Amino acid sequence: MAGVKARRPTPENVARWIKAGYGQGEGARYKPFLYVRDVPSRGTSTMVNSRVTGRTHHYLSRQEYREHLLAEYDKSTIDIREQYALLPWEETYQTAQRLGIKPPLYPGTRTPQVMTTDLLLSKHRPDGIELVAVSVKLESDLTPRNLEKLLIEKIYWNDRGIHWRLATEKHRPEARVSNLDFFSLSLSQTFDSETFPSPEKFSRHFEENHRPNLTFNDILKTTASELKIDSSTAHSLLGKAIWNGSSRIDLDAGVINHRSKVRLK
Repeated sequence: MAGVKARRPTPENVARWIKAGYGQGEGARYKPFLYVRDVPSRGTSTMVNSRVTGRTHHYLSRQEYREHLLAEYDKSTIDIREQYALLPWEETYQTAQRLGIKPPLYPGTRTPQVMTTDLLLSKHRPDGIELVAVSVKLESDLTPRNLEKLLIEKIYWNDRGIHWRLATEKHRPEARVSNLDFFSLSLSQTFDSETFPSPEKFSRHFEENHRPNLTFNDILKTTASELKIDSSTAHSLLGKAIWNGSSRIDLDAGVINHRSKVRLK
C-alpha cells in the first residue's frame, strides 16, 4: 500500500488517488479511500478483520466500527466497503453548488474533497443483490454543516436508486453490538480441527453446562476443563460459534462480560 495521503492535497494528488483505485472495487480487492493511517488519530480508529470480505477493514471512529459488527453478523451481508468514494469526483461538488451549499474542501486548501460513505453494504435478497449506503454519526454530531454534507450524500445515492440511511447510536442495539465486540477477536483466529474441538462442539458443551446462577466465566472454565483446552481458546471457539450462528447465547439480553450471567435462547 502507498504511504500516508497528503493532508493538504492538490487536485493532482486527488486525481492520482482516484486513478490508483482508492474507494473502488469489491470484496477482498476493495481499497478504502481512507485508511486509518491517513487521518489524525483521536484514539477512536479501528482495524478489524472480516470473515465476510477476507480483508482488514479501516474505521475512523468507534461508531463506524460498531456498525460494521452488525453488518458482519447479518447473514445476508455479502460485502462491506468502508470509506467508499462518491465518484465521479465533481458530482458532489456540483450538487452542493446546485443546493446553495458550500462544497466540502480539504482543510487549508481550495481542493474539492472526495466525499465518502462510511459503509456500502451488499445484501443478498431473494430477488438479487441490494446495495445499502450507511452514514454513521453520533446524535451530537448532527450539526447544521454535517447535515448539509449528509444531504449531498443522500442525493448521490438516491440518484442511483440505492437506499441510503443514517445510523446513530439512538436506534442501534447496543447490547448486541457490545457482545459482538466482546467476541470480535474470534474473527481473525483459526484453529486446527485435529487439535481443538469445533466451535459447534464447544458451544453445545457450553450450553449443557449453562445454569442461570452461573457467570459466563464459570461456564466457560468448566467447559474448557472438560474439553482440555485453555480459557482463551475456549473464549475464541465460543466466539466463532456466535459469529457462525451456531450458538444459542442471546446477544440482546444484556451486555456480556466475564462476571455477568448469560441467557440462552
